[in-house]
Amino acid sequence: MRLKSLFVSLGIVLTLFGLQGCSSSSPVIPEEPDYADTQLWYQPINRTAEKDVDVFYIISTCSFDWKTEKGEVCHFMNPTDSAQRAYMNPYMEEGNLLFAPECNFYAPYYRQISMESWYEDSAEIENRFAYAMKDVVKAFRYYMEHFNNGKPFVLAGHSQGGKAVIELLKHTLTPEEYERMIAAYVFGYSITQEELDTYPMLKPVENTTDCGVICFNTISRPDAVSSLFRNNVVCVNPLSWTTDNTYAPATENRGSLFFKPETISFDTLVQQVGVRIDEPTHCLMIDGLNDTLYYVDAVGKLFPMGNYHLYEQNLYALNLQYNLARRIAANK
Repeated sequence: MRLKSLFVSLGIVLTLFGLQGCSSSSPVIPEEPDYADTQLWYQPINRTAEKDVDVFYIISTCSFDWKTEKGEVCHFMNPTDSAQRAYMNPYMEEGNLLFAPECNFYAPYYRQISMESWYEDSAEIENRFAYAMKDVVKAFRYYMEHFNNGKPFVLAGHSQGGKAVIELLKHTLTPEEYERMIAAYVFGYSITQEELDTYPMLKPVENTTDCGVICFNTISRPDAVSSLFRNNVVCVNPLSWTTDNTYAPATENRGSLFFKPETISFDTLVQQVGVRIDEPTHCLMIDGLNDTLYYVDAVGKLFPMGNYHLYEQNLYALNLQYNLARRIAANK
C-alpha cells in the first residue's frame, strides 16, 4: 500500500538529492522548463487506446529540499533532472491509472515546491509557489495548443496539484475552455469563502453528473484537520455526491486502490469505510480504519494522526472512476 511506499520513497529522496541539512544563504531556482520537450511530460507506461476526453493532471508534492554540487539549497523540483523525474514517475503513474479508464493522461513535470516549503509562513509559500504555478500555466497553455484539439477535458490535482487546479480556474481558463471542462478534481486542498464568492469557475458540483469542482479533505476526527486547510468551505461526499452531512455507509464504497510502485499496479481493497461531511470543519469524516496504520510521522506536523491527506485519491478510487464515467457521458 502507499503508506509503506511513502517511507521507502522518503529514503530514496534523501539519498538521491544528497540532503544533509538545508540551511543556506543562497537558494537557487531551476531553469524554467520548455514544454516542447517531450521529456517534460510524463509518458504512461501502458498508454491506453485514445479516448474522447483528456485529463490534465498536476502531481502532488513529491520533492524535498536538495543541494547542488556547490552546496546551494534548492526548494524546487528540477524538471530537467532525469533522476528527479524518475523519482516522481511512480506517483505520476498512480494518477494515470486512476484516470486512464476514461481519459488520455497529460501531466507535466514542473518546479513544484519542496515538502519543507509547506512549513514556511503563508507569504513565503506563495512566493515560492509562484514559480511552480508559472510552469503549470505554461504547460496548460502548451497542452491546449498542441494536444487538446478541442476535446472535453478534466482538471485534476492532489495537494500542491490541487492548489494549482484552483489557480488555473481562478486565473487561466477561458470561458470557452470552461465550457469544455467535465470536472475539476481538487484532492486534498482548500477553497475559501472569499475565493468561492470571487471566482465563478470555482463552482462546486451539486450532484452526480453536473460540471464543477470536486473538492474534499479526509479526517477521522475534528482535531486532525491540517493547519493548511482550516479555511476550507467546500466539500463533496465522493460516495453519495451530496454536500450535506448525510452519512454514506461503507456499503456505498465501491473500493479503494492503493498503488504498488514496485509492480506499477494497484491493490484493490474493499474498505469498510463510511463517510459523512463534518460541517464545522468542511471535511470528510470517515470511520472504519485504524489511524495508526495510515499515519506518516515524517509529515506528522502538517498531517496529524487521523488525517488522511496522503490517501485522498486512494480511499474512494472506484467511486471516483465510476462517477467520472457518468459525468463524461452527461457532459461531453
